[in-house]
Amino acid sequence: MVYNREVIDDGDFITSADIKASELLKTEDIVFLVEGEKLDFVANIEKGNRIHVNFKKNNRLSTLRFNADKFVNELVLPEIIMSVAGVDSKINVSFKKDSFINDFKKDILQTSDILLSYSLYSKGDKKNKRPLVIFLHGSGERGLMNDLPLLGNDVPKTIHDYVNKNDDAVILVPQATWAPELNGWFRLEFRQALLKLIKYVKESENIDSKRVYLTGLSNGASATWHLVEKYPDIFAAAIPCSGYIFNEGKEFKGEQGKGRYMLPTKEEVKNLINMPIWAFHGEDDPVVNVKGTLENKKEIEAMGGKRLKVTIYPKGKLKTNPHASWSLAYNNSELLPWLFKQHKE
Repeated sequence: MVYNREVIDDGDFITSADIKASELLKTEDIVFLVEGEKLDFVANIEKGNRIHVNFKKNNRLSTLRFNADKFVNELVLPEIIMSVAGVDSKINVSFKKDSFINDFKKDILQTSDILLSYSLYSKGDKKNKRPLVIFLHGSGERGLMNDLPLLGNDVPKTIHDYVNKNDDAVILVPQATWAPELNGWFRLEFRQALLKLIKYVKESENIDSKRVYLTGLSNGASATWHLVEKYPDIFAAAIPCSGYIFNEGKEFKGEQGKGRYMLPTKEEVKNLINMPIWAFHGEDDPVVNVKGTLENKKEIEAMGGKRLKVTIYPKGKLKTNPHASWSLAYNNSELLPWLFKQHKE
């Protein structure tokens, strides 16, 4: 029995299974249980005694469990029990992770202060200049040298699949370590380490400096706004999903976990009026108030900026999680073609 994991919009799930039986089985005799619940599935008999099973989406088949105390996801494989009527035999079970993850190599950058682990996918010949896409995860994917930034949602996978079909490129997925405070990319030492890592990757992977793209979600979205505002010479375009412009010393509006955000300053806006940005947010986001994006839009346009695109999803559109604007944003077939067309002048 092999349970197949797949990263979908809402993260890593068990979506199917492959059974290799020693005798011919009837699919109507097969039962799958998880946490006492019977799973709905469709089974197809293949060659010999092989059966492929597709499960209906069920939250109990998620491999991620959110630890509210630590505010971080933890990898917990679901305990699925399969039985066959009239058959009592040993069943060997394994779990197979989504294949795209194998294309990323992992490494760690050490600075004088911290360790910054990262995953890197490099497609194409290093002899040729290639674009670089950097993805910044949210608070729930903090850790060290694990797959959480690749598992929490399908943004890295969507970028990976697009690159495989359309354009030689390099994808960088760094990971901020966990800390008791909900800081993530707000920690100065991690942003400084990230800049060093970007410089290293640009040199080692022969990156086209006119095509460095930054995208992030939630905590990573606010860091995306921050980085393209602070270092506009580095980045050619950005896609922040559910964020605001973070900077030290600014006052938070709202309460943490209840729609907190920051207002843009005139200096921040001035640095963003020429930056191509496509920002996404849910109108009913309970974690980061949509004002974090709308105020940026108002102030950037008031100062003459014409390169900002904003997509606001109406109340109820983000059914699973109103904070997860990225789950729809990266299903937009126009998004990545727009990103890869951007070049610094």
